[in-house]
Amino acid sequence: MTAEVSPSWATTLADLAIILFMITAADLSNAEMARSAAGPSRAEVAMAEPVALYRPDASAPPLGNWLAEQSDDPRQQLTIVVHYRTGEAGRMATEGLRLVSQAKEAGRDARLIAEPAERSEVAAVLAYDANSEAVARKLHD
Repeated sequence: MTAEVSPSWATTLADLAIILFMITAADLSNAEMARSAAGPSRAEVAMAEPVALYRPDASAPPLGNWLAEQSDDPRQQLTIVVHYRTGEAGRMATEGLRLVSQAKEAGRDARLIAEPAERSEVAAVLAYDANSEAVARKLHD
C-alpha cells in the first residue's frame, strides 16, 4: 500500500524561506544604515593592496611627474601615508602636506594618513580603494 504525499509541504517550506530572506534583508539594510550614520569604520578607511608606490628621495622624480606616468583611473585613491617617530610628528606632517599640495597641483585629490611608528617615513600610494559613491560622482561629472 502506498500513500500519496501532498506537495503542500514544499509550498510551505518555500513560503518560510521567503519570509526568512525578507527578515534577513531588512535586518542587513538597517545595519547598513546604522553603520553609515556612524561614519566610516576602521575597515572602510583601510587601504587596498597598492597598485603603485612613490617614496620621495633624491633619486625620485617629483610627485607630479610620477603621477603623470600612472593611469588616471577614478577607482584609484591616492593616499599619502606618513609614519612618524615620537617628536617628529610636526616635521613629518609638513612633509605629508607638501606631497598633498604637489598631488593637487597635478590634478589629483589625496587623502593623508598619519600614524606613529618606529621610524619616520612618507610615501604616496595608489590603490583601488576609492569610495564607490565618490567614484560614481566622478564618472557622472
